[in-house]
Amino acid sequence: MLFSCGGEVEQPKSTEKNTKDSLELARTLDFEQINNELKNDHNNPSLYIKRARIYQKYNDNLLAIEDIDRAIKLDSLMPEYYLLKAELQKKEGGYADAKRTLDKCLLIDNKNVQARIELGWIAFIIQNYKQAIEYADAALKINVYAAEAYYLKGMIFSEQKDTAKAISSFITATEQESNYYDAFIQLGVLHLNQKNKLAIDYFKNAVNIKPKSSEALYNYAYAHQQFGNYTEAITTYQNMIAIQPFREPYFNLGYIHQEYLDKPEEAIEFYNQAVQLSPFYHQAYYNRGLCYEKVGDFKNAELDFRKTLSIASDYDLAALSLERVLKRK
Repeated sequence: MLFSCGGEVEQPKSTEKNTKDSLELARTLDFEQINNELKNDHNNPSLYIKRARIYQKYNDNLLAIEDIDRAIKLDSLMPEYYLLKAELQKKEGGYADAKRTLDKCLLIDNKNVQARIELGWIAFIIQNYKQAIEYADAALKINVYAAEAYYLKGMIFSEQKDTAKAISSFITATEQESNYYDAFIQLGVLHLNQKNKLAIDYFKNAVNIKPKSSEALYNYAYAHQQFGNYTEAITTYQNMIAIQPFREPYFNLGYIHQEYLDKPEEAIEFYNQAVQLSPFYHQAYYNRGLCYEKVGDFKNAELDFRKTLSIASDYDLAALSLERVLKRK
């Protein structure tokens, strides 16, 4: 892909148009099919749920909720209808509405584990951690193997800074569900905060589950960087960029070459890529300025420090560096 100096990354316009047209065509065909089915069987609640999921697929959550309500009117005893409705209400920020929907679900099915977990997540979001734990424990009394309930407890303990209990809960979640991606990410983060090299293994597990996940790859690379495994960090950052370029891997590649490998010229190239992708990335301009200063290019160093200050006027290090470069010039 070619980058123009100082510009945004652009996809070929013909590709954008073709992709948009393809999505519109797929959407049209999806709705044509389900609407035809509903014409022939308009009292079938499962068809309204099917159309609701199509609305959900295209992020039309309010229309999806309307179809779920139609399904509930036709059959009010299906817990999964209420769970789907609550999920969409949460996405729209209607936490109180979602709680009411989940309470109705429990009136129909008092043993519903997922409803209790979802109520726990709502309590977690509004920071009622005591109630969130109660919902998670209630779910586990019904199903001791419910991995998400352990994950929820891990998130609560993590928010409460009880790292030992958080780690224990996340590990239990992975024991119940061996490919629990989010739990491995959280385990990696907690161990990295403790400067424990087990973080690398947990992030590696996440990468194995989702090999193209930018989140997993970035965390795995960053953990290697923090523990001084620069070759592995560089390789992983470059793998990330090959999948999808974005600024953070370029910045970290620049930082590794600047700070640890003492290769300012190569670092400059990585910072170039970072600011092309994010023109207001003031940390990249500042670091690139330091690299220019180190190789004796005081003119470009001055320009970068001035650029940093134009974006972040209170960046004291950039002000001091600019003063230093002007004296050296």
